[in-house]
Amino acid sequence: MQPPPPGPPPGWTPPPKPGLIPLRPMTLGTILSAAFQTLRRNPMATVAPALVLTIVVGVIQVLGSTGFLSSYLGAVTDLSTDPEASFDPSSVISPFIGYAATTFVSALLSLIVTAIVDAIVTVQVASSTLGARLRLRGLWRRLRGRRGAVIGWAALNGAAVLLAWGIVILGLVGIALTGTAGAVIAVILGFVLAAGLAVVFVWLWVKLGFVPAAIVLERTSILASMRRSWRLTNKAFWRIFGIRLLVVVIIGVATSIITTPVSLLFSVFGGVLQPNGTPEASLTGTLIASTIATQTVTALISAVGLVISAATTALLYLDQRMRQEGLDLDLARFVERRAAGEQGLADPYLPKPAG
Repeated sequence: MQPPPPGPPPGWTPPPKPGLIPLRPMTLGTILSAAFQTLRRNPMATVAPALVLTIVVGVIQVLGSTGFLSSYLGAVTDLSTDPEASFDPSSVISPFIGYAATTFVSALLSLIVTAIVDAIVTVQVASSTLGARLRLRGLWRRLRGRRGAVIGWAALNGAAVLLAWGIVILGLVGIALTGTAGAVIAVILGFVLAAGLAVVFVWLWVKLGFVPAAIVLERTSILASMRRSWRLTNKAFWRIFGIRLLVVVIIGVATSIITTPVSLLFSVFGGVLQPNGTPEASLTGTLIASTIATQTVTALISAVGLVISAATTALLYLDQRMRQEGLDLDLARFVERRAAGEQGLADPYLPKPAG
């Protein structure tokens, strides 16, 4: 008869798990599993607002950009078909400026939507970790006093990106206008600077990725949250980068797998939509139906991906605080004292007072 397997060492107890995650530093599997559980546990409070906001931004972008782009292409077409006609520069410049402005506003709105969803999901993850389940109204109430800082952080991101690209583009245009050699140099510099900016943006994406979580959970200012995120990512850059990149790849592959069959379905069976119509009408109907269906599915997948990505970042933030500051012990003590019936407990996510 074989002896029983050895048990845990005397006095050892597994880490408590009052809710979403066990209160200990997390592995990759735990982070990914908890991110998807966040989506599954409370979809109405996470996916629903993300989907609504994503659709609103998408409609604004499509309507605005389509109108300005149509005017621009129409003006260019008229000029090419009738070269002798009087040319009004404003007929080309105005739609182009409008298109560029619409694109920038849509990008800024996307950043704001992402920041708001990040904040909501972060509160959801923090609450679920302690075993609480809040509705959307409760999550939104927890963001009272933090919403302006969250939107300000998104606006700051947009301004920084616009400024960086604006300086690069204006500099390259200035070099290109000096002559043929300048144009060649501008093209080469363009590739080099684009690659450099991409590296810088990815680096900042990781180093400042915990800013929304610090703003919401620690209730600090934007500047203090930036310093906080910078410190929390020290000596963990590649781990955080790898996990966040893995989630981005998973979401991208899932989006392609789901949206591609939808587009192909309408392309193959487009004639069924208007069997008695002209080929042009059938093609137009197919394109419209395909675009609507694809955009609808894409919006849904984007909303789901946005929630999973935000949950992953929030979980990495909690994991880093557990590893560096012993947050897991603070959360465990909070759960034990709450279970014992104590009232008026301090928020365990707030930073400890100095001294």
